[in-house]
Amino acid sequence: MISICFVLAIIIFFFIFINQEISYGAEVASVSEEVYSGTETAKKILILNSYHEGFSWTKEQNDSIITEFQEYGSSVYIMNEFIDWKNYPYKENLDYLYEYYSYKYENKDIDIIITTDDIALNFALGHRANIFSDAPIIFSGVNEDGTESITSGFDRLTGVIEVIDPTKTIETALKINPSLKNIYIVFDNSESGLSTGKIVMDKIKKVNPDLNLIPCNNMLYEDLIEQVKVLEEDSIVYITTYFQDVIGRVIDAVYATNEISLNSRVPVYHLYDFGLNNGILGGSLLSGRVQGELASNIAKRVLQGEDIDDIPVVVEDSMITVYDYKQLERFGIPRNLLPEDAEIINKPFSFYEAYRGFVNGVIIAFVILITFVIVLLGYIKKIRKMRRELSENHEELTQTYEELTASDEEIRKQYDEMLIINERIREGEEKLVYLAYHDSLTGILNKYSLLEASDYIFTKEKGKIALFFIDIDNFKYVNDTMGHAFGDQLIIKVCARLSTLLNDNASLYRHSGDEFILILENILGTEEAEEFAQKLLDKFDFGFELQGSFVHVGISIGVAIYPDHGVRIEQLLEYADIAMYHAKDKGKKNYMVYDRAMKQNFAERVNIEKNLHGALDNNEFKVYYQPQFDAKTQKITGLEALLRWESPVLGNVSPLKFIKIAEDIHVIIPIGTWVLQQACSFLSKLHNMGYTDITISVNISIRQLLQIDFCEIVQTTLEEYNLEPEYLELEITESMLIKSFDSIAQSLEKLHSINVRIALDDFGMGYSSLNYLTHLPIDTLKIDKSFIDTIINPFKISLAGQIVKLGKSIGLSVIAEGVEYEEQANYLEEYDCDKIQGFLYSRPIPEDDIIKLLEAEGRSHND
Repeated sequence: MISICFVLAIIIFFFIFINQEISYGAEVASVSEEVYSGTETAKKILILNSYHEGFSWTKEQNDSIITEFQEYGSSVYIMNEFIDWKNYPYKENLDYLYEYYSYKYENKDIDIIITTDDIALNFALGHRANIFSDAPIIFSGVNEDGTESITSGFDRLTGVIEVIDPTKTIETALKINPSLKNIYIVFDNSESGLSTGKIVMDKIKKVNPDLNLIPCNNMLYEDLIEQVKVLEEDSIVYITTYFQDVIGRVIDAVYATNEISLNSRVPVYHLYDFGLNNGILGGSLLSGRVQGELASNIAKRVLQGEDIDDIPVVVEDSMITVYDYKQLERFGIPRNLLPEDAEIINKPFSFYEAYRGFVNGVIIAFVILITFVIVLLGYIKKIRKMRRELSENHEELTQTYEELTASDEEIRKQYDEMLIINERIREGEEKLVYLAYHDSLTGILNKYSLLEASDYIFTKEKGKIALFFIDIDNFKYVNDTMGHAFGDQLIIKVCARLSTLLNDNASLYRHSGDEFILILENILGTEEAEEFAQKLLDKFDFGFELQGSFVHVGISIGVAIYPDHGVRIEQLLEYADIAMYHAKDKGKKNYMVYDRAMKQNFAERVNIEKNLHGALDNNEFKVYYQPQFDAKTQKITGLEALLRWESPVLGNVSPLKFIKIAEDIHVIIPIGTWVLQQACSFLSKLHNMGYTDITISVNISIRQLLQIDFCEIVQTTLEEYNLEPEYLELEITESMLIKSFDSIAQSLEKLHSINVRIALDDFGMGYSSLNYLTHLPIDTLKIDKSFIDTIINPFKISLAGQIVKLGKSIGLSVIAEGVEYEEQANYLEEYDCDKIQGFLYSRPIPEDDIIKLLEAEGRSHND
């Protein structure tokens, strides 16, 4: 009877719930009819996102924009694109997207472009006239520094500035812990990471100048985790933009937040709201949703006819104040120390508080039913007694019959059990055979089935055969963030969609994880294989609905042809796998057909990247020096430090090959610091030997200049080797100057303020940098070798002399690089060039040879 009462209570609750749902459904239906009632000509809005679709920050902005435009119904047509810059921060990715978008939007008139974050705004400004109908641009997710540097000189654009302000978070942290002294700032060495880290630290200093700020951008991820394990109670952790560690390894932001919070002994705060529910205490968080709403409001004003140039950039607080109840409990923090407007998430659910009236009614009904049950129990007790007496009589009558039939029943039972066992053995054998050749998750054939069937397939002689190596893009991210069960369901859905293209000549196999192999038999050649690959890609233009979420994923495909690329299944799998990775490098959601150059290029880059990681620790680098000679006296006045790599595996690797890769994988910072130390050490040695007039030049990269503490590193190195700053000259390239003027100008001024000289290398390489020569602290102008070569070319007019005059006229020292002939040296001397550098006098040589060269000049050590 207690069970009956419980069922009645559930029924009452069910009817209340159903009544609420019916009312809600009616309201939704009414709204839907209003939203889609319009039939005006659709306005086309392109949302261009900087990062990948699954990134929480991007998703919040993007979803918020789409939601805001739902009220326009069919009168607005929204197009979505994702540059995926976090995973593919390469120029080749942008070049590919330019070609792709040029084709895709060739005949589409775009009315408004909405960009999220820096790279999308930069891309849209650079190409809107060519491929985006010269549409007005509305941006969001760009901080103050980024907005000023990216939008300068452009019109017909406005947007929402991502106002980075940790003030409220730090004030609350100080209120929670008045003894707070140390704040560990977590950010990475990307341009956006360095910019965000600098803004955050500058504003924290304004809150309390006595706080000790420790930047964590130069730490390995493992060292960072170990660091937070031992923090004292006078410390906190503040996470900003963190997607990679000091050696360039890509770190999933959500995973890193979880790991840091899990291992930290002190509260962890965050700058962005995607850190919520991942172990952080909370804070005043930048909201992607609010950024998207503000950008949408501007777009609506433009759609209503307002001139975009009349709409000012929105500098509005887009932060929300949220704290996690679980973390407040973990650190014993009372709620009265939080801001009044703070939202508390993850509070335990109280059924009684939510349904007080309903629960009281159920209790009263339960008491009434209990009374009724007690009355019934007395009656039931009497009935049971009567049944027991009848049962005893019945048992006596049936006992005799059962004894007679027991022996026959036992034999029959044993026989039936034997049949059941035999059937189960047969079914088990069939299941084992099935599992050996089929994938347990999707039910399709597995890789063992492929290997066994390949001999038969490749000997049927029905023409060429294409092997497609298919990989789901960003599957690991989806699997890690949404869970393995979600990932399994996604694989099943992808398999089902791929299977729709199967026919008598096509068969599908699951290779491993998120990888599939598709065999297409009896094709005429590569063109037919490419057409089929495009059909596979087209199948993923639409997303998947899983567990109440809508997920967009693409696939990357590598194609190998039998017998063109190989006659064994192992060869074709290897070559298709290589082609698939080239397809991913091209920008994902793409296909590539294998060619032999791929294997060589792929293997060469992989080998360089693999060996480059340990080269510095293994002492594989050397520094050579090329002398710089006075043009009139032909005496050595300075040296340029040049990096050389002698790999025990790869041999001598050209800097043209490994420097760019070192920048891509973020090891250029420790390598560059090492080169600076080696150069200063050698210069100190020369000065101690008496060659006190010699200077040293060191090339630096953009990533080094963007380090917040780069000037301090240079100053510390000079002090370590007892050198005056004016004897050190740092060389930057002309292309670096033009592309990153706003980012590096402050660093150059800071270096110049301590008397370190700045040289502009490769001057004249096709960029227009004349305007910057008088606006930046440039001391030396280095003429590019291409201009020097024209001096002895009778078919070209040399501008080298005019460049020397230009440099001298604005007070710069001028060095000519790449001088190889006496005619060139004489020409430059006539134009009063200061220094000459090139093979005419010396190639780059080791330290000992430099000393011999100085001694051979015949001057004393004190000259």
